[in-house]
Amino acid sequence: MPDDVEVVLLGDLNIDLHLDIPAYPAPGGDGVASRQRMGFGGSAANTAVVLAALGVRTALIGCVGDDDLGAQAVAGLSATGVGTGLIRRTSEERTSLNVITVTPDGERTMFAYRGASAHLDVGAVPSSFSTARHLHVSGYALLAEPQRSAAIRAAAVARRSGLTVSLDVPVDPVSAVPEQLRAFLPAVDLVVIGSAEARRLMDADDDATAAERIAAGGVSLVALTRGAAGSLLWSGGQGFSGPVPAVRPVDSTGAGDSFCAGLIFTGLNGPADPALRAAFANACGAAAVAVSGAGAALAGRERIAAVVAALPDECRGALQRAMRAPVHERPPGAPTGAEPRLRPAAPA
Repeated sequence: MPDDVEVVLLGDLNIDLHLDIPAYPAPGGDGVASRQRMGFGGSAANTAVVLAALGVRTALIGCVGDDDLGAQAVAGLSATGVGTGLIRRTSEERTSLNVITVTPDGERTMFAYRGASAHLDVGAVPSSFSTARHLHVSGYALLAEPQRSAAIRAAAVARRSGLTVSLDVPVDPVSAVPEQLRAFLPAVDLVVIGSAEARRLMDADDDATAAERIAAGGVSLVALTRGAAGSLLWSGGQGFSGPVPAVRPVDSTGAGDSFCAGLIFTGLNGPADPALRAAFANACGAAAVAVSGAGAALAGRERIAAVVAALPDECRGALQRAMRAPVHERPPGAPTGAEPRLRPAAPA
């Protein structure tokens, strides 16, 4: 475990094959793509890339196959500045190849076999996280063993080491392993989940009830994502929202992963106001939607800064100052922002 890592992420690393298609063919028909591109991806890997672009020192705990695709994925991730020393190789499964189709409206559809990612075991998790300040877990890691046990161990190590913990909850785990997700919540400070998935997971009729039920397990901050409608952040029994930037949708791949990076960044670097945190996370997600592809192709610091610059005056200045202040140069004792240190803001 490198001594200079600030955020440790646990989750998948794979190769993505993106295909731009004009429309889906009827069953049994043929579809001809207008463009293809190939590169590394994976939910946790995408979040790590965006954090690294924002100046956060990151490392990924993951597993790839002992094959050419695995070598390609690790090399691509390393080139973005993300630490890859905690990534295992296995001969039991091949590196996952995800096929992602993108329609002209920018919406992506993913066909994935998780392959080697699910073979991450507890032995890959360090006994301590050294000087790290935050652990981020992709909810895909809870789908199957032994990766689920690795995620549980990582959260336990993070707690012992005084780190805050975040969990990104994708669609599949909500349907496949709801009990495991709910059991994991007490180990988490920040949860990011789609609003529809939150209502289904917590058997709630509305977003506020779903968020409050998630928070009741000890979660300090719950972020419900709402696609083009932005997000709702819930903490201390209140809901907070931020402005949603207007961008032309190109490819929604990695938008949620980038949103997570925005929340983690403000948790490390401020501001603590949840409405401002929502605004920055929304900006990161919007910047991702405006570019093609994931992994190294995701929007970096300059594109995110451009989206932030177009935000309303009441939030633009604070977020620009946060982006100018390198995370690793924050003064000692400055808040992590994951705890409920909230200033009053207009409720959603």
